[in-house]
Amino acid sequence: MNNESLINGSVIDDSVNTSDRMSVQNVMPQSKRMGQRLRKMIDDFRYFGIGCFLYGIFFTICLYKGFHGITMPVLSLVTIGFLLGGFKRLYIKAGKSAWFYLAAWFVLSVSNCLTGSQVLIIFNTCGMFLLLLSFLLTHFCTTERWSFGKFCGEMFILPFAAIAYIGYPFRSAGKFFKRDESKKSGNTKYIWLGIFISIPLLFIIVGLLVSADAVFRDLFVRLFRDISLPERPVWMFILLATGILGSYGILAYLADGTINNAVSEKTRWEPVVGITFLSIITVVYLVFSVIQISYLFLGNSDLPEGYTYATYAREGFFQLLFVCLINLVIILVCISRFRENKILKGVLTVFSCCTFIMIASSAMRMILYIENYQLTFLRILVLWALSVITVLLAGCIVTIYKNSFPLLQYITVTVTIFYIIFSLAKPDYLIAKYNLTHDSENADLKYLIVLLSTDAIPAMEEEGILKEIYYGNNKTKENSFEEDGCEPYSVYRQSLGYVEDLNRQMGILDFNFSYYRAGNIMEKYKVSKGK
Repeated sequence: MNNESLINGSVIDDSVNTSDRMSVQNVMPQSKRMGQRLRKMIDDFRYFGIGCFLYGIFFTICLYKGFHGITMPVLSLVTIGFLLGGFKRLYIKAGKSAWFYLAAWFVLSVSNCLTGSQVLIIFNTCGMFLLLLSFLLTHFCTTERWSFGKFCGEMFILPFAAIAYIGYPFRSAGKFFKRDESKKSGNTKYIWLGIFISIPLLFIIVGLLVSADAVFRDLFVRLFRDISLPERPVWMFILLATGILGSYGILAYLADGTINNAVSEKTRWEPVVGITFLSIITVVYLVFSVIQISYLFLGNSDLPEGYTYATYAREGFFQLLFVCLINLVIILVCISRFRENKILKGVLTVFSCCTFIMIASSAMRMILYIENYQLTFLRILVLWALSVITVLLAGCIVTIYKNSFPLLQYITVTVTIFYIIFSLAKPDYLIAKYNLTHDSENADLKYLIVLLSTDAIPAMEEEGILKEIYYGNNKTKENSFEEDGCEPYSVYRQSLGYVEDLNRQMGILDFNFSYYRAGNIMEKYKVSKGK
């Protein structure tokens, strides 16, 4: 098969050596080369067609019981192997960034079976999906010069655009069986026809025989008594469709090469506009920053009437967080849209420094608030977000003075690493540990027991609160709780019963280490016996 036939669109033959393929790809335009991959997918039904079918079944088995089980990391490994095998067949070389995406993806899947927090499981699953899309885009497309907006836009479009390709596996199957029939005996199609005819007849005949003979009916019942219909057939159908058609459709859309890799030169805005509006905002920020340094950080100025330093410090952290997010977006827009200008760079630098002061102010206010009102998931999430913004802002400052800085990759790596740390840290455990350690007398037990996940149970065990709830002298405390409007210990004991239920209902497919550990802890307190 010569190079001309390859360029004109015929299928790349496996016998073509690597050097020939590389020379063809160097000559072939990008759109032609990408379209060639789709034709390769359609012709390779054994791997992509049958492979996606088997993958969809495995996908359904792993996720049918939920996204919290030990099957999540197993599914991740199978998915990674299937994708890398597909890359090899499509002559796509996995780049250095691939191992970062795949490693982060696998770690998040492991985190799912280590935590009992439904919020974290949802966040982890969304993060895995975004990492998958990023991994595919960076290998099927030339993304080095893409802007942050274009990359996010293509990630958003990709799952919906893939819907147009869900019919391609059927086209590939038809082509495969047609080609298979031409190679094999003409009896093959008659065999398949006989199988399809026998299926409805088999149902009718077996039904009649079951009703006709008691011994045959008893044998039939014993053989199939353990087979039951799925409890959630709609959910199973959604998983099957996603696993089979979704996986093939996404790969087919990317292989077709319809995504435009070219980055058009955008019209750069006049820097005077940026200098003007940034200068006005920066002046306000400078005044605000001076106030933060004088009143909050140093505390040597007079506050408004009716305010103490404690009440002054314990307000405004959410507002400052949103302002910091807005500032980050403004900086990114200015970097990407305005022409280079020394004055603009200087104003952006001062603007960024003021944002750093706001981040510090928000963090300090939140820390003081936590010291007085304890820790919650939302409050720890705010501190995490402020940390991420700080690191991202540092990258933006570098980009202001160095255009070649890979800001998109920097943002991706930073957010991924910070989120993995957040996920593996088990925030619910940290919340329970902090609240019980710093102020156990005033700890909100209703929040710890009812609103937090099984991740918090080990912390409550370590601090002795479970022993107090189940074995302490609660008679006087029952009455005092009722007088104070708080929940008595009997209500907490009843609320904790869900932990044992989770542990008892677990199977192999949805085994979760957090449920298992919490269940073993609660077993010591004999929750099921109501003690």
